[in-house]
Amino acid sequence: MGPERKSMVIREEERRATAYHEAGHALVAELLPGTDPVHKVTIMPRGFALGVTWQLPEHDQTSMYKSKMLSDIAILFGGRIAEEVFINQMSTGASNDFERATKMARAMVTKYGMSDALGIMVYEDEDSSQGYFGSSSRTISEASTKGR
Repeated sequence: MGPERKSMVIREEERRATAYHEAGHALVAELLPGTDPVHKVTIMPRGFALGVTWQLPEHDQTSMYKSKMLSDIAILFGGRIAEEVFINQMSTGASNDFERATKMARAMVTKYGMSDALGIMVYEDEDSSQGYFGSSSRTISEASTKGR
């Protein structure tokens, strides 16, 4: 995340919004079963982030499972949801969360075959920089009929 930026001056309104955002991540992480425990939550700016919620695994993980990945996506969305519920606003603070959630969801479908709708099939190859969902001109239906 980068070093703590103690000299950064943040308005009280923005600090409050950041606190709700990070609390949203932490609350969802605590409530969902099978998630990594929350280790630390801070609203002290670090790097480009205004706040951070750290989760530390209790043991090494060699494989990721669909249920855990879906929980991680829910945790990422928890920050934005808290903003909407508690301050009736949406901020750009969730942009990195959305980026990470989208990347994980796309990998679940295109690399790991975790889609009930599309079935167990890999739509993106690790070796190619472009997959069916990248800048390729193929559609999902073309990809799924090709694999049959």
